[in-house]
Amino acid sequence: MPKKWLYVIDEAIKRIENDEVELGLTALQKVQEHGKDLPEVMMYLAEVWYRLGHLDDAVSLLTDVMEKNPQMEPSLRRECQLLLAEIALDSSDFETAQHILYECKESGFESIQLDLLLADLYALQDLDEVAVKYLEQARQKEPDNQDIMAALGNLYFRIGEDDKAMEMLEMAGAESLDLLLTKGRSLAQNGQFEQAYQVFRQALVLDQSPEVLFGSAMMAFHVGRLDEAVELVKNLQAIDEEYVAAYPLSADIYLSMGKTKEAIDSLKQYVSLSGFDLDQIRRLIALLTQSGRYDEAKEYQQLHDQWNEESEEE
Repeated sequence: MPKKWLYVIDEAIKRIENDEVELGLTALQKVQEHGKDLPEVMMYLAEVWYRLGHLDDAVSLLTDVMEKNPQMEPSLRRECQLLLAEIALDSSDFETAQHILYECKESGFESIQLDLLLADLYALQDLDEVAVKYLEQARQKEPDNQDIMAALGNLYFRIGEDDKAMEMLEMAGAESLDLLLTKGRSLAQNGQFEQAYQVFRQALVLDQSPEVLFGSAMMAFHVGRLDEAVELVKNLQAIDEEYVAAYPLSADIYLSMGKTKEAIDSLKQYVSLSGFDLDQIRRLIALLTQSGRYDEAKEYQQLHDQWNEESEEE
């Protein structure tokens, strides 16, 4: 690719990243206008449009390049096709993606990217066993690729092959956050809460994200470490007060500690954030009634009835 075109495109991207969006987009459009006879430049530009979220522009450009350059180098044509398939997958246009990918496959083309896109095609349609087949093919080409092993591990969990899943995830890296979270969830699903608690505590060392804090708080609750569970939930809410799943958990913890007032406060916050969750409203009404707060219970009963009627109408 001529260096001047690469330079102009990269400079345009920098402009966009520095909030000079209009200037950057104008520069990209100029490249498209003046470099239209250079397939490599247009291919690179199409990828840029795609990464910026301009999917229609990327598809239009790729289609145009392929139509106007029937003698294009096979490797460049394959790049165009694979990018078109990737865009189709992002748009949930599975039929188009499958058509493109199978055209590549039937022509004898082999690559890890093709295997990974085929795996995505089937995984997105919940055809996990077929997706595993293509990921295994990709792994044969790059046996030490940790990303492929991690993806395989997650798919093996989805099809119920937990032993294979754990083997893949451990091979992907024992200290991987994804591995720890997946392992913790698997142990929790099997009722092994103490082991899951220990795994989530390991994850907390690597990451203090809401997801990790929530899992750690949930496991601390299940193993009876209530004070710790409360602190973890508070830390989570301090980071993300709209993480709605934290509020019912908080209510569970406070009720186990005999703190009904705090449980009620948690459920009130949950209802105000989550919208139409009738089960949690009923739970809140019951706690308010038990606490003798009848006026508040009546208000939430009216809200419950209103939302219940609306959901039935839908």
